Amino acid sequence: MNLRQIFQKKFQNLFVAIVLNESACHIKCKVYQDGAIKKTFEKSFSGPYDTENLDITIENYLISLQEEYGFVYISFLLNAMGQGAIEGFNAESYRKHSVDLQNVHMINISKQWSMYASFIEIKWVKNIFSETGIDLVYSPFFILYDFIVSQKLKSKPTLYLLNGQDFFVSAVFQDTKLHFGAFFKTQNSVAFTHTDEVSDWESEREEENIANLEEMPELSMNNNEDNEDESLSGLSDLEDIDELNQVDSFSDVDDVKTLGHFKGFDNVKEEDTSLELYGRDLLVYKYLKSSLEEYYHNPLFHGEFIDEIIIFDGFEMSSDLIHQLEDELIMDVEIHKVDIVDRLCDISIKEVFK
Repeated sequence: MNLRQIFQKKFQNLFVAIVLNESACHIKCKVYQDGAIKKTFEKSFSGPYDTENLDITIENYLISLQEEYGFVYISFLLNAMGQGAIEGFNAESYRKHSVDLQNVHMINISKQWSMYASFIEIKWVKNIFSETGIDLVYSPFFILYDFIVSQKLKSKPTLYLLNGQDFFVSAVFQDTKLHFGAFFKTQNSVAFTHTDEVSDWESEREEENIANLEEMPELSMNNNEDNEDESLSGLSDLEDIDELNQVDSFSDVDDVKTLGHFKGFDNVKEEDTSLELYGRDLLVYKYLKSSLEEYYHNPLFHGEFIDEIIIFDGFEMSSDLIHQLEDELIMDVEIHKVDIVDRLCDISIKEVFK
């Protein structure tokens, strides 16, 4: 912690965590001062929302918070398709997985595995928060990892799942090492990626590189295949994350440190909601089964037998889906109810005052 951070800790620092999708926006705020959380409050907004633009009501709320507090950090959960996680972190690893490092931001974890997001998705986040600014952008893979290391680690390959309102992440971990990762959207109306904002990968990559070289001279983009300390311009290094004293995000990209199920109010709404949840459960099972097939049959992955799935549920999963996982996939299921936006806020505090 530098002198500025020590001085800043004496004042109120507001951390604002945002989870946004087409149907809702969940915001958790925590006031941090003198090494402790002094106040917590939250607010939710109901959609539908155009995810290409930040709703003016949400924007005004964030601006009012920025006017009230001297130090405000806004963090955002990236729940878009142009992202992933793989075992390994250098150019060769990404080439094996058919991901072009020229087109993504990458963060490596303890030089064992890495997560990435496309320039297009990072650009999208900056665009929708153009009026308020954005300080930290997090991958759901990192949120899942934070939940995993908060539990007793498993010495055998274990399937983990983070269930959000409009997405879920599945990953196979053995201890803290990732063997397989997959991201899925569960709202069919959401576009595959935010291609409307950027015409092609190449122009976006060049724009990002120029901006980062000008504004962040202490960081550099180096895609040399022989460089095993591969890291992206504008992304903090997570190599020392073993004890989770260091946490990070898709951060510093052009100044960017880059839940529940709503009950119906009448019988008709409850029936519609039940059908919607049932359809979502079927989609989750389909995607989860396909990711396991990929893990077992693709020679890129270890394919060791998995008999346990641990679910961190930030939305809602029916008992029918749990039984289906147990009976049809022949797996032991352990489930933990979690608050994703709350954990996002806590991670942001660790990031700023680590």
